[in-house]
Amino acid sequence: MEWNEGKAQKMVNKYKNRFNLRLSFKVIRVIVSLVILYWVYLFVLTVSYDFSKIGPRTEFYQKLAIDWTYPELTSDLAISPHREITPFWTQKIQFSVERRIGKENYVVSQLQLTKPIINARMYMEMDRNYPKKAGNNGFHFYLPFHPENDRSLVGNQAPGVFETLERVHEGKVADFAFSTTEYFSPEEMLEMLAEYDLDVIWMPLYMGEMQNFTEWGWSGSGNSITLAQEWGLSGARQMEDDFMSGSLIHLLDLQSIEESKIAMLDNMEKMLGENKRLAEQLLVTNHLQDRYDYLQNEGFQVYGAVVTGPVKELLKLQEVNGLHSFQLGEMIDWNWNNDEF
Repeated sequence: MEWNEGKAQKMVNKYKNRFNLRLSFKVIRVIVSLVILYWVYLFVLTVSYDFSKIGPRTEFYQKLAIDWTYPELTSDLAISPHREITPFWTQKIQFSVERRIGKENYVVSQLQLTKPIINARMYMEMDRNYPKKAGNNGFHFYLPFHPENDRSLVGNQAPGVFETLERVHEGKVADFAFSTTEYFSPEEMLEMLAEYDLDVIWMPLYMGEMQNFTEWGWSGSGNSITLAQEWGLSGARQMEDDFMSGSLIHLLDLQSIEESKIAMLDNMEKMLGENKRLAEQLLVTNHLQDRYDYLQNEGFQVYGAVVTGPVKELLKLQEVNGLHSFQLGEMIDWNWNNDEF
């Protein structure tokens, strides 16, 4: 057989094509294998994450943080289905935030929580402009006495609160807040408000700030103090260990107040025992143990309240001795007891 350069080139091209084809198949097999391994990894990661209950526990702690540190806000009981774990071990959780006005809760925002499992970083974003009913910047409360020397303090009344209520049509309901000139037990506060057709949602708690510990400072003048990080008593939120069931009390009243106090202490104790680091991250505190110890040793002392009800009923609170620094929240159309105004 005669050999020439043309035949040689054909032979080289033939084996080159075979080599390229084989190489292509190998590359494809490697890629397919990597994709399969990636999906297996994601499946195992997701199953392990769900089995560990890390997500539901993080969400439960975050909802307690809203209950205790956002006077006008709350959330529902159910654990949200909108949660995931990324390939880089970062949790992403989303749930609705609500505000109680009158007899109904209204969704006022969406909370987005991003929390890596293996380090301390945490990002929480809550869109305050999400609905029209979240326009308020939040209630705040004035301490009745200076924690360092027990000197009597005063508040700061925003102008026009009762003038607004007087001008509003009686077919409206609103949420409302005030401070007090002294400390009360939660039961005493509820008894003081019992004769008014109002619901009590939240009460600011003194927990030893500026006396046993200092955290995030305070604002006000020389004769008034409002804490930068205010904590309060809300209705009891309880969840079983499997996070499949639980209970939530929306209001504070004389029938349920003891249950709400016990639930707060139980949840704080559970946080301290289960995952103190996570709890303090979500609660934005370094003194969860100090706060718990104060409530255990000194009891619950409140110095104000968030209430809701008909605007004309709210007007009557200006007549109550010892209440001051009134704040008007959001007003909506009548939804009170399904009665006509």
